[in-house]
Amino acid sequence: MEKIFSKIQKTKLLHIISKKLPEDIKRQDLTDNEKPLQVSRINLKNTIIKPHSNNSKSLNLGLVEQNECWIVLNGKIDITLFDTDKTKIDNRTLHKSEILITCGGGHSINNTSEDAEMIEVKLGPFENNNLTYY
Repeated sequence: MEKIFSKIQKTKLLHIISKKLPEDIKRQDLTDNEKPLQVSRINLKNTIIKPHSNNSKSLNLGLVEQNECWIVLNGKIDITLFDTDKTKIDNRTLHKSEILITCGGGHSINNTSEDAEMIEVKLGPFENNNLTYY
C-alpha cells in the first residue's frame, strides 16, 4: 500500500494505491477509521465467514470531503493525481486488481486499454453538479 500526501499540507492524505495484498496478511485496512469510506483488502484463502449482517451506525460527520475508490477489474488505466490546489502530483498506471482511493485530491483518467473496466465506489448520491473540473 502506498500513501500519497499533499505537497502543500504535508500531513494531508490525498490518495492511496493498493497493488496487492501480501500473502502473509489476511486483512489490510486501506483507509483509517475516521474516513467516511472504509476500504479493506481481504485474503479469503481457506476462510469461512459465518452468516452475519452489519449493525446500523449513526453518522454525525457534517460536511465531509468526497472519498472515492476505483477497483480495476480488467486492463490498465493511466491516471493523473492532483493536489488540493489542482497541481499535478504524479502520473500512474493502474492494472487489474489494483485499487485507488482518493481522500481529498483530484484525479483524471488519461488513457485506458481496450479491455479496461473498473468499479467506482463513492459517497452518494451522485450529482453531476458536484464535480469541479480543472
